[in-house]
Amino acid sequence: MAGRKGAKVHQMDVNTTFLYSSLVEEVYVEQPEGLEIPSKENWVCKLNRALYGLKQSPRAWFSLIAPTLVDFDFQQCEADPCIFVHTNVKGEKTYIALYVDDFLIAGENGDDITTIKGRLAERFDMKDLGIAEKFLGMEIEYGEDGSVKLHQEQYLHNLLQRHGMQDCNSISTPLDTSVKLTKALDSDSLANSKEYASIVGGLMFAACVT
Repeated sequence: MAGRKGAKVHQMDVNTTFLYSSLVEEVYVEQPEGLEIPSKENWVCKLNRALYGLKQSPRAWFSLIAPTLVDFDFQQCEADPCIFVHTNVKGEKTYIALYVDDFLIAGENGDDITTIKGRLAERFDMKDLGIAEKFLGMEIEYGEDGSVKLHQEQYLHNLLQRHGMQDCNSISTPLDTSVKLTKALDSDSLANSKEYASIVGGLMFAACVT
């Protein structure tokens, strides 16, 4: 993937993300163990804020962060609602990709990136993780020519090792074309369906991500 010369992808993380989000629904929880109110141990607590573990917490957080980024003059992408784009007066663009509480920020103008990082830090308790090199199983490499390369080499090595294929020989065709498959006559000869599903799922993740 080509990029502007010297361009880098920045990563930021929101601390205690879900605590910023108000709940629309009424949710009650048991009192935390060891912090029960004396003589009211059977009482429950009504949540005013989202917590980790609630199914609606990610949605509540997105309902907060999306309008916030729009207020920062970003436009939400129609093709992917988790991508936000800002265009400055010179026509230079800054992109934000969201994955729950993780932000990837990239753009054509370094000052714009610094500005949005500052505005986010003013609004939320943010952790600046610097230049992104790994994200969701992807590895990000930057070329001297300004290119940005995404790959999952380590992920694929781990996938091979998990299924005992780390010492296999690479070939252009996944299966010898001269091999004839026959139907198994007994249950002991059947493949492990769970392992098969795990392998296919692992390969599908790599295929879809990069």
